[in-house]
Amino acid sequence: GPDFGYVHKEPLFEAMASLDSFGNVEVSPPVAVAGKEYPLGRILIGSSFPASAGRRMTRLVRDFLYAQRVQAPVELYSDWLAVGNVNEFVTFVPTSDKKRFRMLLASPAACYRLFREKQKEGQGEATMFKGKGTALDTKRVTINKVLSNDVLAQQNQYVQRCIDWNRDILKKELGLLEEDIIDLPALFKLDKQGKAIPYFPNTVTMMVLARDLGIPKPFGPVAGGECCLERRIRALLEPLGLCCRFLEDVASYHGSLGEVRCGTSVQRRPFAFKWWHFTP
Repeated sequence: GPDFGYVHKEPLFEAMASLDSFGNVEVSPPVAVAGKEYPLGRILIGSSFPASAGRRMTRLVRDFLYAQRVQAPVELYSDWLAVGNVNEFVTFVPTSDKKRFRMLLASPAACYRLFREKQKEGQGEATMFKGKGTALDTKRVTINKVLSNDVLAQQNQYVQRCIDWNRDILKKELGLLEEDIIDLPALFKLDKQGKAIPYFPNTVTMMVLARDLGIPKPFGPVAGGECCLERRIRALLEPLGLCCRFLEDVASYHGSLGEVRCGTSVQRRPFAFKWWHFTP
């Protein structure tokens, strides 16, 4: 169409992997780091753990992205995930305050804290996956069962360490403080290869439509007639002027290790900023 262009990069001798997906290419909002301006943000891509073998984005694409010096890329550790895309654990939402945005991170620790709170309130038998049992789990799953599952707890401690590694990199490379970060409750389980997949629909992989958020419906424990995960996410995001809309995507995307964001896109307004005039 008019005013639309694209670049086609095709590796000749390298195999392509899921880390070459566009879910593994994110861009932060504009940031200033250690006196250096990034008016168009920084590219975020997922990779293997430093100094170890593992899946990485195809070199051809990585080299192309690194050539975009205006948005100097930051490599994160995403190979711990089965799909391996950065959008599975980090996203950004706009705010109207001085910072202009918040970074959202998936957080098993936040989920365990919430479930323990509910257990102490006497809601340990609150059931997850209501109405979606066969699509998500064949057994009745309650808060008590999740909290008593030692294997699941150990797996999520490992996942939390992986996310914390990335948290430190993102704070440093994007010039963020802890107050700029919001932890969204998330749980993962490890597959036979030891890679992480979401235990329930992953709310971090939301669609950001200005102030409206299209969030995968997590089907968390229902207590007091409301999903406690939805209630907590609203409490974290609505005070920022954001509108949370929970979208059911279990059959369409979650069952294939994706979420609603994997099959949808957003047409954005381009920056008025003339990036081609900017010298990095």
